Amino acid sequence: MKRLLAAWQRIPILSYVLVGAFIALMIIALFIGIDSDRGVLVGWLGIIILLTEITRRWRKEWQFLLLIAGAIIGAIILSALHEVVVDSNSTLQNWWQNSFHAIVTDIILLFTPMAIIYGIIGAVTLFIVRLIMLCRKKISEKT
Repeated sequence: MKRLLAAWQRIPILSYVLVGAFIALMIIALFIGIDSDRGVLVGWLGIIILLTEITRRWRKEWQFLLLIAGAIIGAIILSALHEVVVDSNSTLQNWWQNSFHAIVTDIILLFTPMAIIYGIIGAVTLFIVRLIMLCRKKISEKT
């Protein structure tokens, strides 16, 4: 019990705040309805906050490029899984297939575009910062 409490105390407060904001925004998005424009925007804001929590310690471009690749590959795999499970030839769809359909489409709709955009912005930003630092280093070597 003491180890568990010590592990919880090592997590920064900002992590709790960002994860709490993500959960709150996703609940609000569900109440608004993911089918509406406002619900999608609130869901995207929640995903951006979650991605900020996940990536705030990343300092290399390849990590953001891996995020982009993971989002694209994950969307492809989820789409194929959705195709196999839900869109099979059975005319009767039970509650499990309907809930699976709703969850998978919401994940693809909310997470994939924001992860790709966030990954591109992160990789480009780190590339520009690295380029500026390299130029400053070369200028300082010349003088």
